[in-house]
Amino acid sequence: CNQPEKQIPMMRFFVLLMLSLSLVACRGGKKKVHTPKVPKGDAEITNTYWRLYEMNGKQIQTPADARDVFIRLNRKKSSLEGFAGCNMIGGTHAEGRHGVIKFEPFSTLAICEDRIEIEQYVLKALVRANRYVINDKFLLLYDENMLLATFEAKYYK
Repeated sequence: CNQPEKQIPMMRFFVLLMLSLSLVACRGGKKKVHTPKVPKGDAEITNTYWRLYEMNGKQIQTPADARDVFIRLNRKKSSLEGFAGCNMIGGTHAEGRHGVIKFEPFSTLAICEDRIEIEQYVLKALVRANRYVINDKFLLLYDENMLLATFEAKYYK
């Protein structure tokens, strides 16, 4: 009747095996970049008029007597064009797989006081952005996991 004595070492082995596996699973491997799961909308990254919607967590309201801050990307030319608040912007962009993006913007040098803060933020956000997500009609620009700016697709009749 040595059965119970044989079961104890086998149970200990099983418990130790399960603990070891759970420790390995918790430790994980490479750090994964968080990519929000969002529905794909009709908007595409290129050939869309993207109006600045939000920066620093604050919604942007364009004054009645001002132009929208916007960007538009051309896939064939890899070009960037737009308006940053005071100046026209141009430059290039490169798209990679899985929402990877790189901008190289430049702007004209007109001076204005009322929207310079927005302009400086937009240009810095474009330089820092390294990935994007399109959520319905919104373009979200990120630096890794940090949301830099949100643009809204605008369609005119």
